[in-house]
Amino acid sequence: MSDLNDSLAPPPALLSDSVIELRIIRVMGPDNAAARPANEQFLTRVPEYRFAIHRRSDGLRVGRIHIRVTSDESIVRSLGHSGYAVDEPHRWKGYASRAIRLIIGLARFWNVLPLWVLIEPENLASRRAAERAGMVLVDVVDSTADALALGVGSKVCRYRSEG
Repeated sequence: MSDLNDSLAPPPALLSDSVIELRIIRVMGPDNAAARPANEQFLTRVPEYRFAIHRRSDGLRVGRIHIRVTSDESIVRSLGHSGYAVDEPHRWKGYASRAIRLIIGLARFWNVLPLWVLIEPENLASRRAAERAGMVLVDVVDSTADALALGVGSKVCRYRSEG
């Protein structure tokens, strides 16, 4: 894991709520360029904080989420600031919405507002999680060439949070 710059390290209070906590897995950036495949090299110019989502009651890992700390329009338009996944056995328990709310708090801390999350239209569960977290559907757009190269579908729903 890359060292966190103390001025960018989020306070612990922003990393948990009453049900889940985010635990830093890795910080990606220019120092990690060799760890990314060729089609992801354009992402190395911005810090990306990767977290595991853990259930507080027993510490079990239930998913993952990340945030890119950037205002780089090409990255925001291609992939957004954040993405997430909850492991199959733990879906439909509200963990994704809770994690998104925590990421919105981190976005506020890092002054990454508005926060954009891009979701494929057919991913109804992810879209509902974003909406439950307070994000608003802005539009549905064609995916960029960079997003297509990463396996994103031909269209994405763009969700925004003002924090």
